[in-house]
Amino acid sequence: MGVSYMAVSAVCTALSFVGLQWWTISSLEELKLGGLIGENAVHLGNVNHVLERLLESYTSVVLIVNFTLNVYILLILFLKTIFFGKLQPSEIWKVLERLGNYVVYKGAFLPLILPPTIFQAATWSTWLTLLCTLKMFQALARERLERLNASPSATPRTYFRVFSALLLVLSVDIFWIRVCITIYGSLGSTMFLLLFFEPLSIAFETLQAIMVHGFQLLDMWHRHSVENSTDCQTSQFFDRSAAGSLWEWKGILIRNVGFFLDIMTLFMALGHHLNVWWLHGMAFHLVDAVIFLHIRALLSAIIKRIKGFFKLRKALGTLHGALPDATSEELQAYDDECAICREPMGKAKKLSCNHLFHLACLRSCANYYSGMPVPPEGMPCPMPDDTVATAAARHHVPCPTVGMP
Repeated sequence: MGVSYMAVSAVCTALSFVGLQWWTISSLEELKLGGLIGENAVHLGNVNHVLERLLESYTSVVLIVNFTLNVYILLILFLKTIFFGKLQPSEIWKVLERLGNYVVYKGAFLPLILPPTIFQAATWSTWLTLLCTLKMFQALARERLERLNASPSATPRTYFRVFSALLLVLSVDIFWIRVCITIYGSLGSTMFLLLFFEPLSIAFETLQAIMVHGFQLLDMWHRHSVENSTDCQTSQFFDRSAAGSLWEWKGILIRNVGFFLDIMTLFMALGHHLNVWWLHGMAFHLVDAVIFLHIRALLSAIIKRIKGFFKLRKALGTLHGALPDATSEELQAYDDECAICREPMGKAKKLSCNHLFHLACLRSCANYYSGMPVPPEGMPCPMPDDTVATAAARHHVPCPTVGMP
């Protein structure tokens, strides 16, 4: 179905180009006959004059807009086919829903602050269209990658194909930020500061997705390389140690860098609304009330995210001091994976029963239901043979690994 849409779009694009070319040639001939331009109509010296004459016709403007839209739709379908192939109905519905919300959320306030000129309309329409496109591809990529994470048949090649869409989004977004810098430097109006907040927000969100799913891609590639390795005897411990170290670094980076990117994304959204409010002015109308509610919600989200991050750091520090570290000899002797996350262990915490687990996994297990701190007498062992009732009877801390195969 996607290929047929692309074929129809290609035909429409070709027809719109032919129509635009025919109209341009006809308009030039009419200008020659009317004596508005000379016989040598178009050359470097009078190209601006010719364009002004052509754009005076509403038909020319409509044909140019039609051709541009057809090229845009064809490009979107082409990129969709390259990175995602055929979309599922649920993916299409989610993308359309998010796209509609984004247009309303970001574009509804623009007519209130923009001067009614053709240049402003063209600039901000291009801005909103490009940002909607980037958000659409970003949402599609994250949705598909999360689905591939849960699929046991996913291969590194399939994963990287979708992951490349995030790299494209980031590259185009950085290029657009440079274009915005050029526009702001040329015009110097403070209104064009509004150009930067959303591209920066998309950049932070995309960087976070690249970090998270990049680690997943490395982990998937490592598992496939180990499975296809012929020298398993000599490289088994090395591969397990490397994977364990990667998992530890992954947790640290995702927790700390992810927090920074989350906060920066929220600050960019806050800056966008504050700038819109400042440009619009405080008149105590319904629009001002809506903007104020958005700002209040963003401030609440920022405070909640900061409190949650420091609470997590404190909890991890408490748990880290309550349990001893497993030595390298113990890790080599057990040669096991963490029973909670099924990932290799480069570092681990040792319980009184001599079982080894990741520190972050133990914290997640302890707070799965109750969110209670680690008891003074120690952490109950969250092995699969413990039932929920047994764990609850010990410290009211049921484990998420109960019932795992």
